[in-house]
Amino acid sequence: MSEIVITGATGVIGRRVVQQLVAAGHRVVGITRSADGRAVVEGLGARAVEADVFAFDSLLPAFATADAVVNLLTHIPRSDALLAPGAWDENDRLRREASAAVARAAEAVSVPRLVQESLAFVYADGDDHWLDEDAPVHATGPTETALVAEANAKQLFGGEVVVLRFGLFVGPDSQLTRADIQAARAGISPSLGRRSAYRATVWLDDAAAAVTSAIAAPAGVYNVADTSPPTRAEIDAALGAAVGRRALRPALDEVPCAVEAIARSQRVSSTRLRETTGWAPTVRGGTDGWSLILGHRIAA
Repeated sequence: MSEIVITGATGVIGRRVVQQLVAAGHRVVGITRSADGRAVVEGLGARAVEADVFAFDSLLPAFATADAVVNLLTHIPRSDALLAPGAWDENDRLRREASAAVARAAEAVSVPRLVQESLAFVYADGDDHWLDEDAPVHATGPTETALVAEANAKQLFGGEVVVLRFGLFVGPDSQLTRADIQAARAGISPSLGRRSAYRATVWLDDAAAAVTSAIAAPAGVYNVADTSPPTRAEIDAALGAAVGRRALRPALDEVPCAVEAIARSQRVSSTRLRETTGWAPTVRGGTDGWSLILGHRIAA
């Protein structure tokens, strides 16, 4: 089996990826910046290495014997701070600077493969058209640095690069999911934009499975989203039903420029990943995920 090194191993998707790769028999190394992170990684059955993800030299020993490096570094602000000044600074720095350090370090020690996290929200508004990986991109605001991270992986690393463009995560331990449920209980829709617009979503366990499948996938860009992305009206109906609300009202009358990208209609197709690797979502996160969380009384 392979040795897989993961940056962002303690995040909501990183933890799941570590567990899945360990279960598959891989030797997994989780990069962490704290003693608490070390405990989390080791508790998942992986080896923990403390390193500075912004420092090229710090990453070299951890990458030295890796067959693949998976970069899942993000720092998404809390839902109540998304529009606050500086809220996205740490996330932007991770995507600009840490992704470059990761790519350079992996290249320096001749790691064969680099998997880079990205976002499906980089696509231009597609109305009701399907958007595959060749669809036009138009990143603005917080999504701009996702394309920077993609470019760093492709330009600074000479081995095989796999980019995964994720839809919005839905899962019981996602802070944004918990905030969406809380808002729905107050009768407020978590979705911005027109109700007929499509939103790319993905169940967290399925997102992690996509990362696992990327370890052996041909190099390239892959979307990771529900097989049939729901409209915002469908999301509101499913979420409202899950919390016992007949209807949800929009939180804002107008979409702020800073988050315009997530209000677009993005009917994202993940056919390429499904056909190439056999990966397939087990839950339609944008609709069925809400009742699955609340129906099983998982803390949300």
